[in-house]
Amino acid sequence: MDSIKSFQPYMPASELDRTPSAAVSKEPKSSPEAKDQVSLSGGTEQKLPDPIKPHKKWLFMNYIAADCNLTDFQLKNIDQQEQVGSDANTHIVAYVDVGDQKNIMGDWKDCRTYYVTKDDTKDQLNSEVIQEFGKTNMADPATLTKFIVDAMGKFPSDYVCLVLNDHGGGFTGAMSDDGAKAGAMSMPDMKKALSDAEKITGKKIDVLGFDACLMAETEVAYELKDHANILMASEETENGPGWAYHTLLSGSNMAKAIETVQQSSLYKIDVGPEEFAKIVVDVNKENNADIPTFSVTDLTQMDAFKDSLNDLASSIQKSEEKETIKQAIQNAEYYGQGWAPYGDIRDVGHMVDNIISTAKDKELVSSAKKVKAQLAKTVMYNQVNEKEHPQSQGLSIYAPTNKPNDLGYNYEQLQFAKDTQWDEMLKELGIGSAQSEETPKVPDVWPDGSKRI
Repeated sequence: MDSIKSFQPYMPASELDRTPSAAVSKEPKSSPEAKDQVSLSGGTEQKLPDPIKPHKKWLFMNYIAADCNLTDFQLKNIDQQEQVGSDANTHIVAYVDVGDQKNIMGDWKDCRTYYVTKDDTKDQLNSEVIQEFGKTNMADPATLTKFIVDAMGKFPSDYVCLVLNDHGGGFTGAMSDDGAKAGAMSMPDMKKALSDAEKITGKKIDVLGFDACLMAETEVAYELKDHANILMASEETENGPGWAYHTLLSGSNMAKAIETVQQSSLYKIDVGPEEFAKIVVDVNKENNADIPTFSVTDLTQMDAFKDSLNDLASSIQKSEEKETIKQAIQNAEYYGQGWAPYGDIRDVGHMVDNIISTAKDKELVSSAKKVKAQLAKTVMYNQVNEKEHPQSQGLSIYAPTNKPNDLGYNYEQLQFAKDTQWDEMLKELGIGSAQSEETPKVPDVWPDGSKRI
């Protein structure tokens, strides 16, 4: 990738559309029509639609649940991507639902599909509107499935990147829809959405990115491991000082990363999923004052990582050093500004480092070292703001130490909880702790403190 960074001379993005593409090999079977709509209400089995654009190297899909308090920021994400636009080797597609929210980009409502094209006008969306929908619930997994299938069919490509843009709450879910009062899409529902899409398209997502808080979490990665190859996300919130919302994968950072892919194509360099993920990490370093953590996870390693954590959970259950273990967990990096349950999401690497340095139980230390070794294989790239999160190593995990009966928030429904002793171990660590009331199934707020409707 060093060769990509040193490309000379630089070719402006405006020149890219005039560059022939060797990757274009399949002509569309139908012409795009603004009302060429796909039903979002269910009832019939969805099929892969015919292409309306030529086959290209990359498809970048933005799934933007903007019916919330982030609407204007999310629409600016699309506007920033218009500064690059689709070219001969890349499709950039945005699915965005604003519901009835007022926004700075016009008086339109509900949901649209944009085929993002080159445009230098700021604060306006001038890209091609491929589809318009009525009321749409972006927290419904069926909606996500149908968007993925629709995009993969209409905009065929070699590689696919899906970015989910909205509020995120780690294992508690992401993608809210205030108008539908749907709260958020749970991780099991998101897994179903990706699974159903893969059954129809026959293709797994190459790169899955979250422009959402706290999603670089073990439970999230494990839930989605069978339906994507690479995960890009942040352990921490994407918020800067004063709770100002900042873009991560979308907006200017995503646009810069896509532009690098486009430039590389001019030199006949094929940027694959792993290389693209590394580009995003490098670009994100420019904003790590506001986005203090960002990592790339190899989802093909998640089974092995799960096994190492299960072994650690078993060793903790057998160990007599429960208080030492509790301190090791509580002293690890944490995220989410302290709101429940986000404040109990801890960095895995820092947690096991603490166990290794403080525990005397040889079996426990050995298990912690195995987790550390597997973490190095699982996290492909990681960058942090050294002042804010110097010990963050790419993946977090839910680790409360005061829940003797119920971990709450539907944690036991996660595949990671079902496949490991992690939840049982946490309950053992919480024995004797006070719980004044039953833990809720859904958090009251998002990590930025805004109400979770």
